[in-house]
Parts: sequence; C-alpha cells; structure tokens
Amino acid sequence: MGIRKLPENLINQIAAGEVIEKPSFVIKELIENSIDANSSEIEININNAGKSEILISDDGDGISKNDLKKSVERHATSKLSDDDLFNLNFLGFRGEALPSIASVSELIIESNKKNQNESWGIKCIQSHIKDFFPSSRNKGTKVRVLNLFSSVPARLKFLKSNIGENSHSLQIIRRLSIINFHIGFKVRIDNKEVLYLVKENKSKEGFKNRLKNLFGHDFLQNTIEVSSKKLFYNDQITLTGVIGFPTLNFANQTKQFIFVNGRAVQDRGISSVIRLSYKDTLPRGRFPVYCLFINVPNHFVDVNVHPTKMEVRFKDYKFVKSFIISSISSTLNDETKKSVSRFSNFYEEEFPSFNQHLNIKNTLDHQNIFAELNLEPMVKKITGLENNVNNISGKENDFPLGYALYQFKKNYIISISSNGIILIDQHAAHERIVFEKYKSSIQNETIQKEFLLLPVVVDLQLEQFNVILKNTKLLRRLGFSIEEFGETSILVREIPSLLKKYDIKNVVIDLIDDILISGLPIDYHEKMNLIMGNVCCHRSVRSGRSLTIEEMNGLLREMEKTPNYGQCNHGRPTYISFSLNQLEKLFQRQ
Repeated sequence: MGIRKLPENLINQIAAGEVIEKPSFVIKELIENSIDANSSEIEININNAGKSEILISDDGDGISKNDLKKSVERHATSKLSDDDLFNLNFLGFRGEALPSIASVSELIIESNKKNQNESWGIKCIQSHIKDFFPSSRNKGTKVRVLNLFSSVPARLKFLKSNIGENSHSLQIIRRLSIINFHIGFKVRIDNKEVLYLVKENKSKEGFKNRLKNLFGHDFLQNTIEVSSKKLFYNDQITLTGVIGFPTLNFANQTKQFIFVNGRAVQDRGISSVIRLSYKDTLPRGRFPVYCLFINVPNHFVDVNVHPTKMEVRFKDYKFVKSFIISSISSTLNDETKKSVSRFSNFYEEEFPSFNQHLNIKNTLDHQNIFAELNLEPMVKKITGLENNVNNISGKENDFPLGYALYQFKKNYIISISSNGIILIDQHAAHERIVFEKYKSSIQNETIQKEFLLLPVVVDLQLEQFNVILKNTKLLRRLGFSIEEFGETSILVREIPSLLKKYDIKNVVIDLIDDILISGLPIDYHEKMNLIMGNVCCHRSVRSGRSLTIEEMNGLLREMEKTPNYGQCNHGRPTYISFSLNQLEKLFQRQ
C-alpha cells in the first residue's frame, strides 16, 4: 500500500491518545485555558468520574464569534503571537487540547467575548461541527464535555474506578489551584461540593492561606520557607516555596508539588533531587512534603517536550540540580534542629475535648489508672539544681534543650527550659549524635578502625553471604574489613572503633538481615546512610538504660552541637517541646 495522508478525525484521535489519557487530563487542559483567559473564578462539575459529563465555566475574557470555530481546529491558538516556542508566557500554546477532546467526546462551548454584547456556542461530535448557535452566556466561557471516549470505548477499559479517577482529578485541581491562588475554585463531584477555595491576594499571605485551606493548619505549621536565588551567567534563577520538616512525611507523593515558571510539572529527576536533599533525615520508604516554585528565564527551559506539557527540559540540568540540593540542604540544616510541632498541636486540640467529656463517674470507674501508671523514683536526687532552674531565664545559662530533671521509663528525659517543658527520646537523640560523628569521619577520611587480634568468623546462609559479597567495597569504606572464609562464611578482620565493645557477630548478622528485609536503595549515598544508620542504632544509648542527671545533661549539650538533631537517622523526632502557652491551653487556662 502506498503512502497516504490520514483523515482529520483519525489524526485528532491519535493526538487525543497523547493529550487526553483520562478524564483528569481533560480537566487540566480546560482549567489551563480558563487561567490563560484571565479568569478570577472557575467552577468545575464532574459526573460519573468525568465519563458522563465534565462542565467547566469561568468568568474570563471569552472567545469571539469568529474565533469559536477556529478553536476546535488543530494547532489553532491565540497564545503564540510571535511564533517563538522558547518564550512562552501561557500554559497552553499547542492548539491540540480542544480538537483532541472533541474527537473523543461530545463537546459544547458557549462563550461571551469581553466587551462584546453577543454570546455564541458551538457543538462538536467526534471532531465534526454539528451546530453553531447564539448563546445566553453573559460572561466568560462554559465548556461541557459529554460521553468521554464514546468514539474509542476501548479507552474506557483502562480507566480506574470512579473513586480513583476522581482522586486523580482532584489532585490536578489542587496542583493548579496552588500556583493560581489568586483565582477562586469551586468543585462539585456527582452534584456534591467537595472543594471550595476563595480567591486570595497575590501575596505570600495569600499563598499560605491557599495551602492552609487545602491541607489544613497543621500542614503549614510544620513547613519551612525556602527562598534562594543564583545567577547562571547573566540570568537569575530562583527557588521559593515551602518544604516540610523531615518528621512530616508520608507513604506517597501526593503532597509534593513542583512548579516551573508557573507551570505544574511532574519531573522524576527533580523529585529525586529534592528527596536526596533530605539525605539521612527521612525514614526509608517515606516521602517529604513540599510546594516549590522554580523560576528561570523562558529560554532556559523547554516545556514543549510532551503534548501534556507536564515534563520540562532545562538548558543546564546539572546546574539546576546543584542549585536545588544546595538551597534545600542549607535550609534544612538551619531549621531541622527544631522539633516538629504537630504532636504538641494535636494534644493542644484534643485535650480540651477530652477534658470536656471527662466526668466524675468516669474518674471513679477508672481509679486503677494511677495504680497501673507505675511511676518510678528519681534516678538521682536533684541536688543544687534549684539555683540553675531559677536562673534558666539568664542568657548565659539558658540552653535550647534546657536542663534535665528526670528520666521516665528509662527512655525519656524530661527537661525544663525558659520556654517550657521538653521530652527527649534518649535513644533517638544519641543515634543522631553517633550518626553525624560517623558520617563526618567518613567524609573526612578520618574513620577510626579497630584491628581484631582474633578475627571473627561468621557463618551465614547463602542469601546473607551473597548480600555481603555484593557490598564489601561499601562496607570497607564504612570501616569493616571482611573476607570470604569458606563456602558461606566470612572473616571480619577490622571494624569501626565505635563498635569495639559490641558482639561483632551479632552486629554483622543484624546488619545483613536489615538489608535483606528493607533492601538497599540504588543511590550510593543512600546505601551508605542506610548501613551507617543500622550501625549507629547498635552503638547508641539503648532504651531502658538508666542515666544520671549529669549524663542526661551531657547528652542534651551534645545534641545542641549536632546537625539535624531534631530527628534521628530514621526520621523520627528526637524531642517534643511544650511551650508555656500550650500547657496553659491544655489546662484551659486560656
């Protein structure tokens, strides 16, 4: 068969396969059109997960009668006035969205061009214009998409359940509403309002209000502001937004938002770079929270990589990667000494309701609470501490983590400072101290090793043996000298000095088992952090060990000198603080 030109409707359907993969992509394209039209209010109605109906209306500039028919033609756009693909100031520019939607649905557009006294509508079915009619629309544009994928029913089989598709649509709406916080959004799903966002001022406060309305006050309280800029030759590149404390992490990436020049993007490379910036402060398999805006000159980024415009390509990706890592790392280093406050906030919110429901009868029925509490005596009598406590408000005597007063359950240190009460997890805190010292010695190549006069033979199962063989070079850099010794045995000749008092055989076996259970990440530095974390866990002060007041205060002073002391190397908080203001609220004194 000779070469022939494909018919227009088939060309549109092929384009739709790239642009319109699911209902949420229709919603994305139509909302972006509304944003480009300078809308201040956008309403979205979704029925049957978008398969039956998607209705989006706005109060934007509208489309004139003459342009309405052109709007459903391929590669017809009002946004690329100078034909320069590398100087884009609009979200849409390809002219593929509306004709692609029209090819796989019934599309009805009604619009009123601003400053004109007439409104018109157009109806398309499978790319064919069926009607062109006067409309009663008095402002902006209304786009109605019916029977999505009716012309390609096979596409319906690849869609998820209605709950899954609605969730994906809401995620895209949230993403677009964050960057466009000056626009109001109203979302209804199956005739039920699920999201209502009022338009905010174009200011930092407006941005924070939008985040608070989307994710709650607790989310905003546990984030850190990022603001960084750098010159690339004569061009300025900026990174702004918020990132979460390492202890505010989730099992998925639904609270990760990246914007490049006002465009919401999904870039695995940038996501990995941001995850790497958190280094060893996150638990394995958990993801940080962030909302970041990268602004670069238009010629520095290519957004014309894919029809969905969700991917971008930078002129110098290495520079951008280095800039992101340095900006986030420096911010985290400055701020992660702070403990996450969501625990305190939780109790602040929950205790009042608990107190309100607590009555005399309940108290009498549960008198055994105090019998079961099993309070322990002081580890050591506090002698001479009264003068220190009285002088805590003095700058020379006031430490960020205060003074240790008591060890509860041989694991938690209770400390007092001028600002309130602090609870410290002694094992988690010491784990971070040991980890940072270990990491510093490896980076400076000053790690101290202990040569074993009697090498330790460790018999392993085949699976354990193979894991060790694959990682001997990595373990050697961490201070272990390990050799093969028989079919499934190893010989340990050197160990890090910090492990010299421990049962080496058990440490090695536990280390291998941890690797087998959790697996090793691909990234070399993450591998090192994982193994170092496991080693430091063995070396740290164990839960259940009694400490004297001097030892507890020594631990607190060591914490204050340690980077990232707000989290252990598994990402858990090392301490939780309660301010005087929070305590008074707990006891309803405010």
